[in-house]
Amino acid sequence: MSTDTVQLELLNPRSKIEPPPGSLPAERLADLSGKRIGLYSNGKQGMDNFYTVFEELLKKQYPAAIIKKLTGAFVIKEEDAEVWAPEIDAFVYGVGD
Repeated sequence: MSTDTVQLELLNPRSKIEPPPGSLPAERLADLSGKRIGLYSNGKQGMDNFYTVFEELLKKQYPAAIIKKLTGAFVIKEEDAEVWAPEIDAFVYGVGD
């Protein structure tokens, strides 16, 4: 029987991951009447059905609201956000899966 011992050192290959800087959410709108509301979807099956009903409910409660449908990837590109920001007052992000 051998008395030699083996020591192993376990290393984390990911190193330390720094979290991205946080940001505060935008202030809530007091009312949606007459506001431009963007409905964002990643285009997956079922989102169109959800947003159809969601839009009907919004228009029922806020008839003067203007709905703009937006579509893109799961992660919104910075250049898309820059184009949409001046066009909408409120934003709903929904993805299907």
